[in-house]
Amino acid sequence: MQNSNDLLSNALIKAEPVSLWRRYKQSINFKSDLKSIFFRPHDRHATLDGARAITILLMVLFHVLFGIAKILGDKVEGFIQEFPWYLNWMWQAQGSDPLFVVSGLLVSYTLFRGFDKTGSINFKDFYKRRIIRIYPLFLIALIMYFPIGVRHWDYIISNLFFSSNFFADRKPIIPVAWSLEVQMQFYFLLPFLCWLVYAVRWRIALLVSLIVAAVAYRYSVVSNNPSLYQTPFYQIVFDEDFARLLSKNLYYHLDVRVGGFLMGTLVAYLHHYHGARITAYFNRHLIVNGLILLLGLYLIYWSFSFPLINKQAEFYSPFVPEANKWFLVINRYTYSFAMSILMLLALCPAGLSKTVKWFLSWPIWHPFGQLIYPIYLFHFIFIVFGAAAAYGTTDKHALNWATVSQVLLVYAWALLFTMIFASLMHIYVEKPFLKLRDKKTV
Repeated sequence: MQNSNDLLSNALIKAEPVSLWRRYKQSINFKSDLKSIFFRPHDRHATLDGARAITILLMVLFHVLFGIAKILGDKVEGFIQEFPWYLNWMWQAQGSDPLFVVSGLLVSYTLFRGFDKTGSINFKDFYKRRIIRIYPLFLIALIMYFPIGVRHWDYIISNLFFSSNFFADRKPIIPVAWSLEVQMQFYFLLPFLCWLVYAVRWRIALLVSLIVAAVAYRYSVVSNNPSLYQTPFYQIVFDEDFARLLSKNLYYHLDVRVGGFLMGTLVAYLHHYHGARITAYFNRHLIVNGLILLLGLYLIYWSFSFPLINKQAEFYSPFVPEANKWFLVINRYTYSFAMSILMLLALCPAGLSKTVKWFLSWPIWHPFGQLIYPIYLFHFIFIVFGAAAAYGTTDKHALNWATVSQVLLVYAWALLFTMIFASLMHIYVEKPFLKLRDKKTV
């Protein structure tokens, strides 16, 4: 009789709904999740870890450098001119471009894999998974950045719906949230794009055509705004009106950045459905494989070779508006295209391209790739802490000059502080919600 009562009690306990708070607490495993930050699980694409890590490291570095340049004020020109030529690549605001390529690749790959299992695209499940992935950390970041601005109550609705870039009088509360808005808008469209891909016969041709159309559209935007290409790019540091004009037209909107996402989608499709054949082809034609690798590396070098901020650079002597127009059109998409080439070679390794896979699979990249989202959201805050640690003061007016070693010291401190905070956010917020989303807990 006692045994039957125990069985009945256990059954009632199991039948009782488990609260969300209890499920959340059950999903926290500090030791295991901390270990997973530094040691890669076997089910992860190591090459994608490397791409994500390099992306976020470049982004933080650029924001450190650009932040110091803004603080220097009228001394910034001398700082730029004395910057070593071999470090000009630091001035390239290219962190968002590989982020868009990798995002397009990862999320498209998930949709393609899901379609193969079910024969359809589950729109509801896709959007639900994206929301659970994005919102928990985003809301925490929103709360942390909220007190910094004076009119943030006016922007709260547009921020919550990732639509600030649709309104002239709205802005992101989180400094980097413009790119998150662009990503979320692409994610909204992506299931429809994948549905279209499966609806047509010439799928690769469709994706290539959309990429070409994205470049053509960007050309039309630049051509229809003469102030953009008739003004040297370096004015972005010295002229706030030009900086706003450039950002508004070529930076903060999906229509002028969608090409990177589409390139990632194309790489995902090629790898998922034709990866084995591409690898076999590269193994048979090692020279072709090597030439494609060299093309990708050269295009990255070309994209990073322009000393954009230095008005004394040869690119501006003399300044040719038509050349500047084409630079504004193709520079970012050239870099995105190069990243797409290297990602495809890493996913389909053969011959020399195996070195790309080896480099991107280097274990040192894994912690940064694992923590990319919290680093992305919170690093602006810790750049301030990093500057205070490097200069020994919180008074920005005391910053009269900066050397390369000081810039790198600020970067190192900012990265350290960000990694510590990002690890806590990953363990106590990001990872538990991912487990809840994937139904890994009771």
